[in-house]
Amino acid sequence: MLKNELQEKLTKLDSHLSCEIVTKDETKAELNGNFLELQQQEAGDVIVKYADEPVLIMSKVEGIPSIELKVTYVDKFNSKMFANLIELCGSYLPDYEEEE
Repeated sequence: MLKNELQEKLTKLDSHLSCEIVTKDETKAELNGNFLELQQQEAGDVIVKYADEPVLIMSKVEGIPSIELKVTYVDKFNSKMFANLIELCGSYLPDYEEEE
């Protein structure tokens, strides 16, 4: 199964990494300081977490398979791991063909 394979590869990068596959369309609301943040999740989206905090989401943005970054910065110590994480997740994105 995709989740088991991806989870195994994530754990090899860093033991704090995990993934969650969204199984149904839903909207999540979170309080961010004084603001309410809404996030639309669709079935098939993959949320990658570091120590249970989302760091990226693999989904479609305007119909294009994409990686949405959820972190503001990455320190030098974690930069190589994060670069490898993006490369790994990118390899799981389906190919995109533009409609003519």
